[in-house]
Amino acid sequence: MLKIVLAFVICATLNAHSLKVFAAQDGDFVDIKTYFYGNSPCKECKVEFIKDGKIFETLKTDDKGELKAKLKENKFEILVDGGLAHEKKITFETNSPIAADESSESNQAYITKFAIAFGAIFGIFALLYLLKRRK
Repeated sequence: MLKIVLAFVICATLNAHSLKVFAAQDGDFVDIKTYFYGNSPCKECKVEFIKDGKIFETLKTDDKGELKAKLKENKFEILVDGGLAHEKKITFETNSPIAADESSESNQAYITKFAIAFGAIFGIFALLYLLKRRK
């Protein structure tokens, strides 16, 4: 019985499966640092950003176990999968509200470019039609 208790005590002190994840806000970005016990980096580990149970972005860490991602939400969860049951989930909240998403502006710019291109094509064919009609 003493051997079993001793084995549990020894196993409880081991951190072989310990994955550490730290996140900090840097302007409009979040810096994530990951490493295993013993300071070995979590290389090429999958990092998922989760909001309301839905994954809205998936990225990977670099060779140093670090990742820099643009902030898209004010509060979300970060799940790092180091493989072989090495997972760590933390909750991240920004220090200040992030700026509005620029995707609506880029969509409007895309629509404007499309309208200009369509108008140019229509103008070219109208000019060709008028030139052919004169003959």
